[in-house]
Amino acid sequence: MGDFVIYNRKKVSADTQAAAIKTLSAQGSKNPRILNDDSYTILIYEKSISPVCNFIQTDCGDYCISSGSFFYRGAHGITALRQFLVDFDPDHYRPNGFLGIFTLIIKKNGRLFVLTDPLGGSRVFHNIDHSLWSSSFLALAENISGLTIDGQGVYEYAFQEASYGATTPVNEIRMADSLKYFELTKDGTREYSKNIPISFEQSNTSYEDLIEEHSNLLQNQMQSVVSSYGPKIATALSGGYDSRLMLSLARNTGVIPKVYVYGADNSPDVTVAKSVGEGEGIAIDHINKATHPKPSVDNYGSIVKDNFYALDGFPNEGIFDFGANMKTRRERTSDGTLILNGGGGEIYRNFFYLPNRSFSVDELLDVFYSRYSSEFCTDVFSQVNYRDILKEKIKYALGLEKDRMSRTGLEFAYPGFRLRYWTAKDNSNNNRLGSFLTPFICYETITAALKMPLNYKTHGKFQGDLINKVNPKMAAYPSDYGYCFNEPVPFKSKLKNNMTIYRPTILRRHSYALQHKMKELCLPETLSEEYLTPILPNTPYMDRFFKMDKIKDAALLGRVLTLEYLFKHISL
Repeated sequence: MGDFVIYNRKKVSADTQAAAIKTLSAQGSKNPRILNDDSYTILIYEKSISPVCNFIQTDCGDYCISSGSFFYRGAHGITALRQFLVDFDPDHYRPNGFLGIFTLIIKKNGRLFVLTDPLGGSRVFHNIDHSLWSSSFLALAENISGLTIDGQGVYEYAFQEASYGATTPVNEIRMADSLKYFELTKDGTREYSKNIPISFEQSNTSYEDLIEEHSNLLQNQMQSVVSSYGPKIATALSGGYDSRLMLSLARNTGVIPKVYVYGADNSPDVTVAKSVGEGEGIAIDHINKATHPKPSVDNYGSIVKDNFYALDGFPNEGIFDFGANMKTRRERTSDGTLILNGGGGEIYRNFFYLPNRSFSVDELLDVFYSRYSSEFCTDVFSQVNYRDILKEKIKYALGLEKDRMSRTGLEFAYPGFRLRYWTAKDNSNNNRLGSFLTPFICYETITAALKMPLNYKTHGKFQGDLINKVNPKMAAYPSDYGYCFNEPVPFKSKLKNNMTIYRPTILRRHSYALQHKMKELCLPETLSEEYLTPILPNTPYMDRFFKMDKIKDAALLGRVLTLEYLFKHISL
């Protein structure tokens, strides 16, 4: 399924339902199935380009509805929905057997539930009193009165490309708690903790056996995917580890997926991908977005509006693009093709580039969540408040009672915080169009990787050896790291990595601000005055939060302008 809306008929008017349907139609979701269930009405939509079965109902009136990409116990579609409805215990969330980022709406034994994947990555938004729920932020934002700007949400999105925890850019719309599932009753919403077990105990299994274990785990998962979709699979290929591992797994099942690569003609990603394609006899679809035709100034506004609706208001990359982004997303999902993405593959590497010791949450903020400078913020910004709020969100997401965590606990911050709120956001936007899957974002895979000693992950050793185990031929092609994945990591690469790993965290905290101070703003044409002024002649909303003329980071500026467009659109 693509989008959904759930609302309490006693608290939400029929006019709001009609307005939400209009919003979702603008986002590409049309002709909903409408279910009336006790106090609630549920609108469920098929994916806008390549629908899949997303609804089953039993003779006794129980049903199971999926949104996103849902695999269960190796099955997909009707089989997965039926099996889960049988297995579902309303009083106990079990995280095993799932694959995908998804939301399920379940009616069982007279009780109505909303639950998300174990990581809680699937985007679900609700209003303050929980009477209106949707997979679409805009379905709420366009149709709730009295919205006000959430400054923390503004700064999180601008600095980090996503908002975290329950925060959105407006105070009156919240993201559903990723750590809970919900029962919708006539008297309101009941929340239940998922209580998902996460073990940080290191494995004593030998290195060779760990390679074997993860190879089998990933290949079994890929086999279930191929069993459902057959050859209708596509995957990106770059010069790095994650996409190479993904393609290796797909090739081992016997299918030849569609393969595409983004970048300039002479970019390392394109060079490596073409080398692999030539050796494997796979046609590589090379997409250079820079060569996409430039629209007229008059047409640019309609393209930005299309981006805005299709990507639900405030996507990671912003909405200012000449149309190449949505064109490629839509083309990839045609003909029922499942898009595979290697997002999350860094569970097999030292993602934060930190040494093997305990760390405080403040140090994590220093190394990864300090992409800002007071130089371009107004007095509204309080660095202390910004960091304190993020700190509490991290502690909640990771289940920390204290401000310090073990090194393995820090490893969990990558899937438990970064993937949950940043990577999974794009999943939701892609799943509105068709089937999109990040297989590495899986409870069993994540928990197995957490048990791995850190020294195996550092410098990419384990993931390179894993690729070599899965498909030795694929490992033997060059990478954009300057070496093949079936070779030992060169000393100079380790030395370069170590310069980051052992750099004091306090220096990493100030790296972005120093780099920003020294750079000059280089505007892409999509943000040029010629194209932008007819759409946003001024920036009254963002002027409250930013010194616009001090921003030298074009990507940051694009996100700030995306928020200006959003707030102007919903007339705050």
